[in-house]
Amino acid sequence: MTQVSSPETWLTLYCLPHAGGSARPYGRLEGAVPRGVRVVPLELPGHGRRLRERPLRDIGQVVVEVIRLMGEDREGRQDQGQPFALFGHSFGALVGYETARRLRQLGTPPELLLVSARNSPAWPLSHEPLHLLPDPSFTAGLSRMGGIPQALLAEPAVLHVYLPSLRADLRMVETYAHTHSEPLDVPVAAFAGLRDRLTDPAGMRAWAEQTSHPFDLTLLRAGHFFLDEPEFGTALSARLGRIGPPAVGRATEPGRRSAPH
Repeated sequence: MTQVSSPETWLTLYCLPHAGGSARPYGRLEGAVPRGVRVVPLELPGHGRRLRERPLRDIGQVVVEVIRLMGEDREGRQDQGQPFALFGHSFGALVGYETARRLRQLGTPPELLLVSARNSPAWPLSHEPLHLLPDPSFTAGLSRMGGIPQALLAEPAVLHVYLPSLRADLRMVETYAHTHSEPLDVPVAAFAGLRDRLTDPAGMRAWAEQTSHPFDLTLLRAGHFFLDEPEFGTALSARLGRIGPPAVGRATEPGRRSAPH
């Protein structure tokens, strides 16, 4: 598990990647987040440095694995009672949402849920299902929607290696059914690219219906992949800064406990 630490850490930011993607690039957020925010990318089976493992095919299994990784990260640390936030991009946003719901059931909800490049989980699917298509049609469909990095499309041999995890993740997205009626009691912050063909402003605003706490949406001059864009870094830093170091004092308030361990 890659992580970036600070001697004055007051918040841990657990990061969940997009479909088929590695969590490693999240480490670059260190330069964007406020001082004292510890960035911890969570690598799923079949992704990144765990590429040789079989990808998970059920979102419930993914949530269990995410919570296990969070507990593994917290084990032995002196700051176990510290607040934490979840951040997921695209497929990772859906995983983050389901993880936040499970953590609430466990009595350990996050301080904040950040989601990007993914319409509300209650919103209709933004595209025709692709996960059952043969590889050429599957890849072409993703390319048309802007749902796959151009650098990966330019390397067919490399793309072939990532297809199993990409297909497994997309299967979870395309077969997902939102069955929750009770909103989260966690603030939600959403980010979306105005040129993203996989989201729309209305679908992103619909995240507000998934929480009884404050919601805010930041629209960026970007497409689907914008985590390295300076505009996003500035917006992310500003949103996390609104929590601020005083959040440490709120870690023991009712409904705000440490991450599972």
